[in-house]
Amino acid sequence: TFCAGADLKEQMSEGGPAAGTRRMLDLLRLIVELRKPVVARVDGHVRAGGIGVIGACDAVFAGPATTFAFTEVRLGLAPAIISLTTAGRMSERAVSRYWLTGETFGAREAQATGLVTAAFDDADALSAAVDEVCAALRMCSPQGLAETKPLTTRNVRAAFDANAARSEEHT
Repeated sequence: TFCAGADLKEQMSEGGPAAGTRRMLDLLRLIVELRKPVVARVDGHVRAGGIGVIGACDAVFAGPATTFAFTEVRLGLAPAIISLTTAGRMSERAVSRYWLTGETFGAREAQATGLVTAAFDDADALSAAVDEVCAALRMCSPQGLAETKPLTTRNVRAAFDANAARSEEHT
């Protein structure tokens, strides 16, 4: 499992979801606003908040064992926080389907929806693709990357600015 989302029992021990919600919002914003590209290599289950982390990353490569699910709806919740990093990445139709059903989908479907950059049926091909992208990024100027990343994340940052407070209310 890459990430199964929030630990609801932990939230109860903290007196409710507010502290966990704030930590998750801070983590997602940190990834989005980091001046360096964030590349994710995933080859396992990604659920709920884990999908928010994937949505915050700049490039995501998914392997053959990867599955995704927006499980919040099945738990009586809305995917409010992770909507900030996933709504702008996925097609509107895919958002409607997967947010409303909570059904599990694979790496190829995630690529087709825009959630991941590329999906691979072979772990070696996955590793090679990640190595290739990381090598290409290392050839870039740190200043050039720092100046370019805000251009590539402007929609996600706008979602944070417009909706973060409202997302906290839905948890």
